[in-house]
Amino acid sequence: MSSADSGPRFDATAAAQQMLALETEGGLPGLPAQQNASAAGEPPLPEGRLPALLTDRGNAKLFAVMFGDQFRHVEGLGWYHWDQYRWKRTGGEKAAVWAAGDLAEQMPPTDPTGQYTDREVRAHRRRSMSTPGIKAMLTQAKASPALALDPDVLDGDPYALCTPAGVVDLHTGHLRKPDPVGDMHSRATSVAPEATPTPRWHRFLHDTFGDDAKGEETIHFLHLLLGYSVTGDVGAQVLPFLYGTGANGKSVLLDVMTQILGDYAQAAPPGFLMEKGKFSEHSTELTELHGRRIVVCSELKPNDKFDESRVKLLTGGDRIMARRMRQDFFSFNPTHKLWLLGNHRPEVGTGGHAFWRRIRLIPFERVVPAARKIDNLAKELVQSEGPGILQWLIEGAKLYLATRDPLDGPATVRSATAAYATTEDHIGRFLAECCTTHTADLRVEQGLLYATYSSWCGAGEGIRPATARAFATRVRQELSLASPADMMKSSGKKYYPGLGLLADDDSRTGHA
Repeated sequence: MSSADSGPRFDATAAAQQMLALETEGGLPGLPAQQNASAAGEPPLPEGRLPALLTDRGNAKLFAVMFGDQFRHVEGLGWYHWDQYRWKRTGGEKAAVWAAGDLAEQMPPTDPTGQYTDREVRAHRRRSMSTPGIKAMLTQAKASPALALDPDVLDGDPYALCTPAGVVDLHTGHLRKPDPVGDMHSRATSVAPEATPTPRWHRFLHDTFGDDAKGEETIHFLHLLLGYSVTGDVGAQVLPFLYGTGANGKSVLLDVMTQILGDYAQAAPPGFLMEKGKFSEHSTELTELHGRRIVVCSELKPNDKFDESRVKLLTGGDRIMARRMRQDFFSFNPTHKLWLLGNHRPEVGTGGHAFWRRIRLIPFERVVPAARKIDNLAKELVQSEGPGILQWLIEGAKLYLATRDPLDGPATVRSATAAYATTEDHIGRFLAECCTTHTADLRVEQGLLYATYSSWCGAGEGIRPATARAFATRVRQELSLASPADMMKSSGKKYYPGLGLLADDDSRTGHA
């Protein structure tokens, strides 16, 4: 007899009973827990509800009822989901798809009302769990009044600031618990405010601007300006410009702001406010302005030139039209304040009151010695005093809202801004240096004046002249001419009345 014949015989019935017993006990020996779980399958979802109508619309209505406090759909921006203290866009689309799938999977196998047969219920459940069924459910659900949210409502309260600890009323500084029904915030700070001392922050400010009276004035102005900036109020229409050579604190200042403000802050793409920058009127970059409070524009290069119409658009209060990739256009009211910083002052073409009334050039004149320079200072300040610095910003917002300061700035800011305007106002300097309005009978031909101005820019100043159209608009403003129709006309040419070139005898006598 062989050894094989001497061993125990295989009993199929006993083996089957043993395997059944192991499955009942919840696992197979020798397999990792994850594989055991896979073998046994995922735990069944709790039984849910059946829609009143076995249709896509019925599913959409049920989704709105079941998830009304968990999801919102914002036109042009997509799905948002509630994340402890604010509505979050990141992952919102995936979360909505998964929730819709769970809703379909949890539908009961029978209709408790008896309106639909078991066969109809099973067919509807199977279709609802499919990709087309889930897509159809969400397509209709996003139009539900309970879930649809206007872009202006999301992050639309200009005097509220969302933080991990709750929502701050910037008028009073009061902090309250967030509510998914009443609070429509998607932006939030990275830290919660605390009334704690901030000695390192104040030491940094005094090292940057000085301990004297001039330094104190600048720090007070910055407190107001930053306080205004953390609100969503854009009424002041100012563009702060932190200007100075390197190693003087301007980058640290705005790095601290962007780190503390979290989602409320954003860095603009290079050339955002400059001519030939990466910008179009309806570019996707504009969507990133929605709900922001501070947007930092840096990376200025020599010979950069402002796109003045863009500056006016993005520092004003007009609605902004934008869209995300593969999304519809939407419009929103601005809440952001642009902050510019750089070692170079961009050129200004036409300028004029509408442009210069926005600029606040804040000079950074003190250079930090190499021995006192601290690497990653902004990160250290936020880690050690972030909550207290945020409280300081909130106090600045309260002060601004209580006083409605015009934010003109101290004498150092006003004089630096005026000097910048004088230097860059090429057209104004040309008119002052090369023209006269001494007598009313003067006139100068439009083309001759622009040609003389262009030569003056190239030969004497080494700058790019403004376009003929921008130049003509500015000259008419200086002469109080409402439109080109108010200019003098003779022999098919146009003349500026009451203006003459100092070196042009013909214009003095009124002849072409």
